[in-house]
Amino acid sequence: MPNHAPALWILAASLLFATMSALVKVAAAGVSLPEIVFFRSLPAGVVLFAMARFRRERIATRQWRLHALRCVVGVCTMFVGFYAVSKLPLATATTLEYTTPLFILACMIVFARRHITPQIAFAMIGGFAGVVVLMRPTLETGQTLAFAAALASAALAGVVYALIRRLSDAGEPTWRIVFWNSLTGTVIAATLIPFSPRSDYSAQAIVALGAVGIVGLLAQLAMTRAFSTGPATLLASLQYSTVAFAALYGVIIWGDTLSFASVLGLSLIVLSGIVALRRADKAIQVES
Repeated sequence: MPNHAPALWILAASLLFATMSALVKVAAAGVSLPEIVFFRSLPAGVVLFAMARFRRERIATRQWRLHALRCVVGVCTMFVGFYAVSKLPLATATTLEYTTPLFILACMIVFARRHITPQIAFAMIGGFAGVVVLMRPTLETGQTLAFAAALASAALAGVVYALIRRLSDAGEPTWRIVFWNSLTGTVIAATLIPFSPRSDYSAQAIVALGAVGIVGLLAQLAMTRAFSTGPATLLASLQYSTVAFAALYGVIIWGDTLSFASVLGLSLIVLSGIVALRRADKAIQVES
């Protein structure tokens, strides 16, 4: 009898990640970006620190160089990703952030000199065609910087995944990787807050900030639970349900309208991303 638990966990994580993005967009209406990053990172750092102390786990690490690089790239990813979410329609920002598999596939072709198969060609052409289709209305509304930020977030996320893999191969537990990233995000954001524009803490913004860290932590836990028990490629493909959840939030909360071109662009990116994930997974299996 098939085990559907991993798929249910990843769908729960996708809903939670979409909810976190919606909360970020709500908070961004009156709160500075460093404050959003601070409240996103702080709960995870506190909870993981408390768990480590309770279990008498070692917080210090011998892989501090890899951790430092992963934390810097991870925090940059968070900043540019949250900026994109605050400025773009939620479905658009979420979809662009899920172009990470396309960047990973491009790196495999350039640096590992992978042979370009029909599947790879479809993933690359279809994915970036979807980006172009989405980019046209974005350029017309003067949101080019936010569009670039979303793509930068996707590209940096690919680097983050590679660094996490290296840390895992070096024996670092998942909780310690997340802890140091959360601690770094909290410290950097706290340092930048005094230099940020003054925030307008409405009741709505306070609720959103209070919830964003908790929801983000729950999403991470659900995703970790899913990938620890299920097939990685299938689950990564199911993560694209985040796009659907984000589009639903955008329509319900902000009254976003999805034109035919937008739906076409979103669909091309999602389909190409799934093909890229499957192709990259096969390449990794051959290497190992």
